[in-house]
Amino acid sequence: MMNSDEPGIKVVLCTTSGIAEAEKLAGSLVEAKLAACCNIIPAIRSVYFWDGKVRNDEEALLIIKTADENLQELTQKIKGIHSYDLPEIISISVDGGSAEFIKWVKDNS
Repeated sequence: MMNSDEPGIKVVLCTTSGIAEAEKLAGSLVEAKLAACCNIIPAIRSVYFWDGKVRNDEEALLIIKTADENLQELTQKIKGIHSYDLPEIISISVDGGSAEFIKWVKDNS
């Protein structure tokens, strides 16, 4: 069980134009120690409203694990290298799980 006084971790979701961009972002984030781990789901279908019309595109999904305190810098790093004008960057707070894994994420990001 995590101590509620300790900073936690976040799972950050970021869609990308494809696997090559997801790999580039993941490598950059892990190398900068802004993420301990990134998973890439290579093919998702996104339906969304953009530029006045409904779009239906294939994308890749990057799932990023990071310490809470890295979120702002991680967000700025993604914005700086992402190909989209408005990249999806949303975080989900982790409220439990393997204490050892959570510690590993915090120690490596």
